[in-house]
Amino acid sequence: MSLQLAIGQNIVHRRYGAGTVVGVREGSKDEEHQRYYIVDIPSKDLKLHLPADSTGDALLRELASADKIRRALKMLAETPADLPSDYRKRRALVSELMTDGTVKSLARIIRDLCARQRERSMSTLEATMLTDAKRQLAGEVALAEGIELTQAMQRIETALCNVEAS
Repeated sequence: MSLQLAIGQNIVHRRYGAGTVVGVREGSKDEEHQRYYIVDIPSKDLKLHLPADSTGDALLRELASADKIRRALKMLAETPADLPSDYRKRRALVSELMTDGTVKSLARIIRDLCARQRERSMSTLEATMLTDAKRQLAGEVALAEGIELTQAMQRIETALCNVEAS
């Protein structure tokens, strides 16, 4: 069953983040699908072309509510969870949480990787995952609250500063 999207509708792609449906295009004869929704993902400077007949899959969800966003930002200042000491297990956990794509999972990644970064060095991949999680969360906060991406990123950084001050 496919989900009917409308131009101007905000959605979240669990892998790429929050975006707005900006158009619909017809597929060419040599393409697998007949219609595609064009979704602008501002946090990644990306335009996705999602097949209209497969938009009901588990990769799409509605934007988080204001209450869920508030709780996720508050979570950034909570005591971090211990990440596995084994690099492969840590990377697998973070990848799993990124794929989940909820604001709660993104906040957990950000909180825990930032704590790790303060305590010891991080691999390049972990630093990239942290940056991606921040961008993805900021993108959803920006669309849900109608603010600029830079303002949403500042809210995340401010919440992280609160944990450092406590």
